[in-house]
Amino acid sequence: MCSCQDDFLVREPIDTLTPENFFVSEDNALLAVNGIYSAAKALNSAREYTIDYDCMTDNMYNYSRYQHTQEIGQGSHSSASYYPFAKWDKNYTIISRANMLLAYIDQCYASEQAVNNLKERLEGEAYFFRGYYYADLIDFFGDVPLITEPVDVSYRGPRVARETVLQQIINDLDSAIVRLPVEYDAANIGRITKGAAMAAKGKALLYNKRFAEAAEVLKQVMELKKEDGSPRYAIFEGGYRELFLPQYENNCEVIYDIQYMKGKYTEGLSNQLYTFVEQWNSYCPLVQLVDAYYTTKGLPIDEDPDYDPQNPFYNRDPRLEQSIMVPYSLTGRPDNNGNPKVFKPSSSNHTGMKIRKWNDYTEREKNNSEHNIPLIRYADVLLMYAEAAVESGSYNEDEVYAAINAVRQRPSVMMPKVEDVEGRGLSKEELIEVIRHERRVEFPFEGTRISDIRRWRIAEEVMTDAIGFDPMEAKKDPPVYSRVVVDRRTFDPARDYLWPIPQKEIDSNPAIGPENQNPGY
Repeated sequence: MCSCQDDFLVREPIDTLTPENFFVSEDNALLAVNGIYSAAKALNSAREYTIDYDCMTDNMYNYSRYQHTQEIGQGSHSSASYYPFAKWDKNYTIISRANMLLAYIDQCYASEQAVNNLKERLEGEAYFFRGYYYADLIDFFGDVPLITEPVDVSYRGPRVARETVLQQIINDLDSAIVRLPVEYDAANIGRITKGAAMAAKGKALLYNKRFAEAAEVLKQVMELKKEDGSPRYAIFEGGYRELFLPQYENNCEVIYDIQYMKGKYTEGLSNQLYTFVEQWNSYCPLVQLVDAYYTTKGLPIDEDPDYDPQNPFYNRDPRLEQSIMVPYSLTGRPDNNGNPKVFKPSSSNHTGMKIRKWNDYTEREKNNSEHNIPLIRYADVLLMYAEAAVESGSYNEDEVYAAINAVRQRPSVMMPKVEDVEGRGLSKEELIEVIRHERRVEFPFEGTRISDIRRWRIAEEVMTDAIGFDPMEAKKDPPVYSRVVVDRRTFDPARDYLWPIPQKEIDSNPAIGPENQNPGY
């Protein structure tokens, strides 16, 4: 009908978004960063919450095979298993979104514009996510593809040495630290802070045995101050159990967490807890974890002559009953007559116990989570600092003891100080065991145990058969605590310290063939 003149056809697509036509404003840059936060949420289809990772360890057992954790606890997982793929896919989605933001954010600002504080902050948030989730990848897989720029969906890269990736992680987190604020106003609570980036850097260094550097960075987190000069982080003064309930979220101990809002995101942790604890009993604490808690004297149960194996929960570290619902304890939910409900095990409880930590037993609404999920707490920073300092071989005993005691003596716990039980002048090995014990009883069901037992190279010692209390014996009045094997477990030290590269990645990536798979898979 007419000739095609240059100004006649609109060449830009109007029905799809490209980086060039999306990154055109500060509002869109903010949307892009919010998209990274969204990708960091747990994968509901895989039940990929931190609590699930404890089911793969000596802390907990999940009887349901279709929830994917059992095979890893049993050592029967393969490159086709769901969890390796879920973590790989989720982390690279986050990294991809961070790469896109960092590559195109300049288009959102005029080149002659002065330094913009929001632009700096958004870049810092993206650098944090890329560094944090690459650190998670090398923790589980070792060498991984290192991608730091936007790539076509068909791009596939080779595995890169762990140390090279670690250096990129440190660079990214350093870039985040200099760009991020110490704290936010109320409208931005939950966004990544300077302290979160510093803590993530310290954690990455510790997990990769760069102990002196880790101790230095983590000490800086401990000394971080607000604008008014008060400490940025502290041990939460409320109850240990309250740390994990929605009404106490965003407290002074939380450094990095995944934020959820009621009515804004379907499923979420409330669904997992109600379904897998209240209805199905598929989250089952193990006797191995129960035995790890000391008595109130600060002694292991086999060293306290007053410990009674038929009254095993009497005079124990208060964190035990604040984390685990034991037979004949109050659930916190009224029964049908309005009276306080008492937990009596049934045959479906498997280990005779339930999870108390995280759970609000008055909550009846499923699929509408309001639980934030802490990934780094100040207690973690204190214990990581203590570990890194001692492992470095150069440390101040008073400072290390103070860090451990701050965790032991939170107001709702008040376990004895290290110097009052274990004593002064401990050897490096003795002090490391104190710290390892403290991590075990401070962080159950928070997903840290799986990395701890691997980086400490103790998995083959602790990943023995999963033990529970016979629920039919434990329901008797008074309860009888007979121990039973609930799951046969194995750990192959030649193979299982790393997860396999997902088979889907090997099948689609010509740069990673079967010969590049982790040993034993």
